[in-house]
Amino acid sequence: MAPPLPFVYLGKAAADGAWEVFLSRADKTYIVRTNTVIDGAYKVVAIAPPMMTINYLPLNQVQQLNIGVLE
Repeated sequence: MAPPLPFVYLGKAAADGAWEVFLSRADKTYIVRTNTVIDGAYKVVAIAPPMMTINYLPLNQVQQLNIGVLE
C-alpha cells in the first residue's frame, strides 16, 4: 500500500489553459501540472478541482489529494 501523500496543498492557479497546483513537502515547494513527476516517486495524473490524482510510481497506486473547489 502506498504511504500517505507527503504534500501540503498551498494553492492553485489556471495558467495557459491548464491548472498549476502549489504543493509543499518539508522545506521544498513544488509547482506541478498534469504529468509532472515529483522526486521520481509521484506522478500527477490529473488535476480536476476539487481533486488532484497522483500515482505513487514505486507501487503504481493512485491516490487523491483534495485541492478545493474552483476559485
